Amino acid sequence: MCGMVFAEGSKETAEKVAWPAKSINLIVPWNPGDGTDLAARAYAQALQNVTGKPVVVINKPGASGSVGTLYASQQANDGYNILFSAETPGTFQIMGISDIAFESFEGIMMMAEDTKVIVTKGGSAYKTIEDLITAIKTNPNKIKMAYSSPGASGHIQGLLFKAMGLETSMTPFGGGAAGLTAVMGGQVDFTFANAATTLGYIKSGDLVPLAVFSDKRNQAFPDVPAFTEVLPEAKNYLPLGFPYCVLVPKGTDPLIVDSVIAASEKAIINPAWLDFLSTRKSYNTLYEFKGDGVNAYWKNWQSVVNWLLFDAGVTKYSPQKFGIERKK
Repeated sequence: MCGMVFAEGSKETAEKVAWPAKSINLIVPWNPGDGTDLAARAYAQALQNVTGKPVVVINKPGASGSVGTLYASQQANDGYNILFSAETPGTFQIMGISDIAFESFEGIMMMAEDTKVIVTKGGSAYKTIEDLITAIKTNPNKIKMAYSSPGASGHIQGLLFKAMGLETSMTPFGGGAAGLTAVMGGQVDFTFANAATTLGYIKSGDLVPLAVFSDKRNQAFPDVPAFTEVLPEAKNYLPLGFPYCVLVPKGTDPLIVDSVIAASEKAIINPAWLDFLSTRKSYNTLYEFKGDGVNAYWKNWQSVVNWLLFDAGVTKYSPQKFGIERKK
């Protein structure tokens, strides 16, 4: 049943926050067709289905997602401007990209994370992950790797490679889709991709999966080894998630926040969202993190990732400058 979603409480409280009463903007700080955008559009359709109000997707890509994130933070905090975010706001400050951070928003819900898979192009000389690792060790800083942008998941994964003694030549392409195109076009040798975005290309033979970048295999690629099977020392760093989340600007009325959470709880069981997940078996969900739990999740994530970036010498500032403690 579609219609307004009310926060729990008295009839008077419900009348005060009769949300939504008009169309909703869903801001996506990445390009159309990227992994974040695909997930956001499924959520937008589900949210529209359960609220009965139009949900308009607005793409604002640029600068590791900071352009759209800043834009979202500047919009009215009335519940009608929602940010569908990837992980990058968790690194903006230490990378010197933006002063905006997850703390600039009110948390709604952690959504899902896609498995990262190491892929190369069909017909590549690298038939296995062992082939790629051998080539990297034999030719340090020569094997080319695509990633989306500084501080994003692919950059972090490349730095994890470096921490494990695997020195590659890393090139940013502004988004995951562009990185895959670079791999298939032979501009680079490999990339870390969101598994869901690779399935069609793997089926067609344009891409070949070499390893799941985690400590476990994934049901979408049952015959593809987990990276830790080949390099056991990677267990010191994996698994490491890069999930999507839903946020609203700081200062949004708590009753409206509760209403958006309630609507999102309905959206994640709506067929539009469930169908999206059913065709992407590589996804894991994190719905248990809601409200204040969203920022708590990211605070813990930063205590690992921000210090990893700092220790690699690629940050502009120390995490300590922003009160980010190293995870013990």
